[in-house]
Amino acid sequence: MTANREPAGAAHCRKAVPLSDLPMTARHWRLAAIAGALIFALSSAAFATPGAPAQAEIDHLLKFVAASNCTFVRNGTEYAADKASEHLAGKFRFAASRIATAEDFIRDLASQSSMSGEAYHVKCGKVDTPAGVWLTGELRRYRESRLRAAH
Repeated sequence: MTANREPAGAAHCRKAVPLSDLPMTARHWRLAAIAGALIFALSSAAFATPGAPAQAEIDHLLKFVAASNCTFVRNGTEYAADKASEHLAGKFRFAASRIATAEDFIRDLASQSSMSGEAYHVKCGKVDTPAGVWLTGELRRYRESRLRAAH
């Protein structure tokens, strides 16, 4: 046995030292406070979900997609509108905790494949548009119609 090694089974004999007995400098306290605040902020953000207005906008976008007569191109394959809406709804269910706004939904879920990174696009007749642009336009129209209805 070497001098630096404890005999087998000796580890359980060591006395635990309470954290209050360890010296803490002001720098350590500041770092601990910053780390705690950061952990709290990140944990709160990790469990964020869209508020009622954002959820209504996302629901509208999903219904808009399903009701369109457009073809959605995802990773080079064309999909009918109802299948595209189902796909986006599934992505949203999986990632809802990190989506706070309709813009987050469009940017993070509905504009490109999370697997390949390839942009989604929408074919409506002879017009081919990036899905993010198409959905952002509809979101703008939806918000404007809600404002007009409120006045």
